[in-house]
Amino acid sequence: MLQLYYTMTIIALITFFRYKRDFAEISDIRLLRRIESVVILALLFDMGMWLLEGKSGDLIRILSYVTGILYFILEIAAVHGWIKYAWHRIFRKSISKTKKLIFVLIPFSALGLFVITTPLTKLCFYLNDANYFQSGILSTPFYIVLLLYLLSISAIAIIQHKKEILIDRKKELLTIALFPVPPFIGGIIQIIFYGLSMIWPLAVVSSLLVFLNKQSQAISQDSLTGLNNRRSLEKHLGVYEEDQNLAVTLIMLDINDFKKINDQYGHSFGDMALIETANILRTVFYGTSAFLGRYGGDEFVVVITEGEEGSVRKIVQKIKDGFDEFSRATKLPFRLSTSVGYAISTEKSDNRTANLLKKADKNMYRDKGLVS
Repeated sequence: MLQLYYTMTIIALITFFRYKRDFAEISDIRLLRRIESVVILALLFDMGMWLLEGKSGDLIRILSYVTGILYFILEIAAVHGWIKYAWHRIFRKSISKTKKLIFVLIPFSALGLFVITTPLTKLCFYLNDANYFQSGILSTPFYIVLLLYLLSISAIAIIQHKKEILIDRKKELLTIALFPVPPFIGGIIQIIFYGLSMIWPLAVVSSLLVFLNKQSQAISQDSLTGLNNRRSLEKHLGVYEEDQNLAVTLIMLDINDFKKINDQYGHSFGDMALIETANILRTVFYGTSAFLGRYGGDEFVVVITEGEEGSVRKIVQKIKDGFDEFSRATKLPFRLSTSVGYAISTEKSDNRTANLLKKADKNMYRDKGLVS
């Protein structure tokens, strides 16, 4: 049993460090690293409980209770972290403060209080006279509550999976939906074969599947900015090429005086300008289904399902306002600004997306004042 735990802990550690090495430092990856760290700690505390069980002595008894409490707290933390990450990936925005308070923070705080007071109440678990762990009368309801949260997220992911048209997004949503399955199987094994702890070893399998999905996504991701790359753009636009009944708008922008920034301040500032441009776009389109990508060099693209000229103009102005707001709020040796062009397609045509790119590019240079 210990050999299995050692193996799974090593796999979880490798996954944790691969997240740090292979991916840009964005909020999604930070959340996954936190979840992975909780999985690692839970494995270690689970081993600690197993090693302490049945040993005699007052100090051992105290350590057993502390280890057990921390183990249960880590289970709560793992589910809480997964809810945050999964919600953000499913809806591309964080849970609202009100929903988070009512449906997550208050119930999870109650669960935490229930666990911390267990040495007095014995409701979650307790130690018998021989210092063996025993389940409390509310241990099963505790796990049922956590499982219901995980299943709820899975159900939401499946619903969104049915609505999604992009293959990469469908794969990611399916991975999110299947996340609870391995630990759930581990729980069943644990019930059938008492004393065989399998929930956390199989939770490592779930986290590994998420990591592999992220790696697959990374093929379509720009390594510097974390936005979609040109390959991903071509795949995305292919959807609108195949289904020409969908209205689509392509917005193209580039950084003004980017060469001057590189030449005058160095490539590190040039990279900073690219990263901040990506962050501005994320802020402007936060909570929407817009496709954000780096087209190449200092050029970026935004693809939206919008066919109204007036609405698109407002969106373009929001982009420019976002750059102005950033420049006012941030002290850099240069002013970060952009030129923007767009093209709208609401009708069927040959080479639809190629024409969109060409027209948006031309309008971008017109905005820059280089085309009449």
